Amino acid sequence: MGAEGRFKTIVIAVPLYNNGKFAGVLGASLDFASLLEKITRIGEIKIGRIAYCWAIDDRVVFIAHPIKGFIGQNAFAVRKEKASDISFEKINRIMREKMMKGKEGVDTYISGWHNGQKGKIKKFIAYAPFRLNGTQYSVALAIPEREVILLGRKNLLNTLLTMATIAVIGLFGLLYILNLDRRRIEGLGREVRLAEKIKESRDYLQNLLETVNDLIYTVDINGNFTYLNPRVEDYGYTPDELMGKRFLTILTEKHRGRRFEKSIWEKIRQMYEVELKTKEGAIRICRISTSPLMDQESAVIGLIATVRDITEHEQARAEITHLKEYSEKIVASIPSSLLVLDKELNIKSVNRTYRETREIGDDDVAGKNIKEVFPGDLLREGGLLQAFENVMETGETRRLYGVKHASSDHPEKILNITVSGIRRAEEEEEDIIMVIEDVTERARLTEDLRKKNAELANFVYTISHDLRAPIVSVQGFSSILLADFQDKLDDTGKRYLARIQANVRQMEILIDDLLEFSRIGRTAGAFEDVPSVEIIKDVLDVLGPQLKKRGIKVNVRDNLPVIHCDRNRIFQVFENLIQNSIKYMGDAESPVIEVGYGKAGGFHEFYVKDNGIGIDPEYHQRIFQIFQRLKEVDAKGTGIGLAIVERITGIHGGSVRVESERGKGAAFYFSVPEKA
Repeated sequence: MGAEGRFKTIVIAVPLYNNGKFAGVLGASLDFASLLEKITRIGEIKIGRIAYCWAIDDRVVFIAHPIKGFIGQNAFAVRKEKASDISFEKINRIMREKMMKGKEGVDTYISGWHNGQKGKIKKFIAYAPFRLNGTQYSVALAIPEREVILLGRKNLLNTLLTMATIAVIGLFGLLYILNLDRRRIEGLGREVRLAEKIKESRDYLQNLLETVNDLIYTVDINGNFTYLNPRVEDYGYTPDELMGKRFLTILTEKHRGRRFEKSIWEKIRQMYEVELKTKEGAIRICRISTSPLMDQESAVIGLIATVRDITEHEQARAEITHLKEYSEKIVASIPSSLLVLDKELNIKSVNRTYRETREIGDDDVAGKNIKEVFPGDLLREGGLLQAFENVMETGETRRLYGVKHASSDHPEKILNITVSGIRRAEEEEEDIIMVIEDVTERARLTEDLRKKNAELANFVYTISHDLRAPIVSVQGFSSILLADFQDKLDDTGKRYLARIQANVRQMEILIDDLLEFSRIGRTAGAFEDVPSVEIIKDVLDVLGPQLKKRGIKVNVRDNLPVIHCDRNRIFQVFENLIQNSIKYMGDAESPVIEVGYGKAGGFHEFYVKDNGIGIDPEYHQRIFQIFQRLKEVDAKGTGIGLAIVERITGIHGGSVRVESERGKGAAFYFSVPEKA
């Protein structure tokens, strides 16, 4: 109390109960001394249109206000919304800087209404804080300035007391109402918070529906679209153009069954595949999952569906199935026996050839260990167990050639066995693939061929020896006649004897070439890495006199490769091709031979080009046959040179060809593999 015995500060306390139990005290205070200091104009409060109270929480949300629509709304926003033409800067600052910070006091501000009145209204405001259940609130008492009439000095204290009493009564009334309606206010707060959570959940769900990769839609009980998320645009439609239309609009006739009715009437979830039509008419394979939508009474009001495009997945699965069937057919058709083993050497599967060869079924060996099925001599002496170990350790393929195996039910067989590892995509462990090729018949034929070649070699040697003996005799006797009977022979006789000797020498060359041709392929030289430029240089050294005599220039290109070959045989190839160019150079004014090289699909391809008489295309194949020669030029030779070239390149894994036209020179190409 003050010196005059008047109240300076009024404190109001109201007990609070929760479910009948004491829960605390609700209190508030009002400092009338501050009110007296702040107010410069003191007036008389008229009856009827006096002050009213409002209250805000710590979020500046109205929890009490004469205008019911304000309750639960943000104080800053709702004032601006109600009177956008009024500036609420003053009252907003009071709430933000005073009331929200738990202060009490008095002030003035401009409002846009009061008890049904509208327009700019200047008001006095008194405010004070209070706490309820740990939350800070602030209560304000507001009165229009025009409701106050100036009084004299002697009535000042009585007027102030009257005003304070009314303010306290109003504040006490508000607090009493707050106490009586505490549960309603708390419930309102919970409803506000619940509404905010519902809005957050709704916003989250909306964002989720619009960002998922699947098409999601809802339909009513008639099957008409009520919602479609933006993913429908992936199929060429917009949500607006399908809204209200039947969902069957986007499905093909193939899938217009009774699944929709089943979900509605039986209230069940379903998942199935459908064909969906895009707006452009394309067909997409989709997996659809539907669930019924129900109201609070559990009555079905529609369906929600999730649609996932699995076209690429289905195409990939179909391709995998096709490849699997294709692979199985290939494996089944392989003439060799094939077995699949696990890392413990248990047989997982065998192919048809193995079953037919052994006259067994797949179940007869599946699951058994290889040691139970294969004999010990094949596993140990044949090196099969060692091959399994090597493959499992290194992952590298192992091949066993010419493995001999005999059993009681069949004579000795010769086998080629290949062991390799294969990792299935869905498994971490490697399987072992074993391929068994029965080469018994091939080995027999190879041996027969070897014997025939030996016989042929003996035959050629014998024939050449038998032919060489009379030729030597003819050569000897013709030489004696020319030497001893020179003066008794006329010119004709001498000419005949000279021709006999020339033909004898040609016959000797032919026999030598024939022997050499027969040796190619039967007698193999050592293969080694040789710089090809060295071979060409050696050939040119041998043929140098012939080239110089004919005035032929030879150009050898740079960067010739190192090749893996039989050096002597490749020497023969270059020698025969360059000799061929010399023989058929003709009367070229500036005779030139060019030797070069290029790459051709994994092969080193060399060429020997000339500007000689050329070769008519109709003879391009014949010239590689034995004893075939061009008749246009009277050149010495046996017609075996190009046949030797073809055989040597074939043995090296390459080939030979010619590009030429009559009168335009010739280019011979031959190839050897880049890798051994």
